[in-house]
Amino acid sequence: MKIILAILALVFLNSCALIKSKEEKELEILSKNYGGLYIFDRKAREQILQIEKKRSELGDNDKFRTKKQLKSGQIIYYVDSEAIDKLLPQVLSNGCRYFLSVNSASYKIGESNFNFKDKPEFAYYEDKLKEYMGEENYKKVRPYLLLRSYYVCKGKKYPVVFSTRFMYIETNYGLFGDEAIGFSFTSLSHKGVGVGSSLHYFINGKFVKSDEKYEGEEY
Repeated sequence: MKIILAILALVFLNSCALIKSKEEKELEILSKNYGGLYIFDRKAREQILQIEKKRSELGDNDKFRTKKQLKSGQIIYYVDSEAIDKLLPQVLSNGCRYFLSVNSASYKIGESNFNFKDKPEFAYYEDKLKEYMGEENYKKVRPYLLLRSYYVCKGKKYPVVFSTRFMYIETNYGLFGDEAIGFSFTSLSHKGVGVGSSLHYFINGKFVKSDEKYEGEEY
């Protein structure tokens, strides 16, 4: 009897898996249509890319690196970021300092490392994203938007690039666990359907999807 119930349970759970796959398909469509980089300031982004490339090259220069050997024999290099900042500061040609938010380790399913509600000065930019995607699509894409770069002038923040990262929770079916922790017919894992490779430029007050595809840095 227990075996029969287990089989029936697995059949039921597998049928649920078909429903779960709809979320993945929907996210794939969203990624194709609205995934990629949203570039509010193209000129600022190009400058950031150039400066960061030069800063990276300086970081590879032994002049700006300190070598330390651990007891285990492993060698670690420390980059003198203060020296690099003095030689090549993260400042745009307009004299405004820019900032990068490229650490995606803080990203969680259904959350973002940026919240428009906490940044009322960005309300205008959120409205432009809604206009571009449509209200319903924006609600679906919103949890996957991440602020990648912005600059500050006279105390006011201006976004440069937002990126997307579409992820979902996949339910795996089978027999998991052991006698110590107990058994389960399901386990959860985080899956991604890609970030999208399109470039969406903000031109004359609205977004325009470019035929270009981006590779490399997301800021």
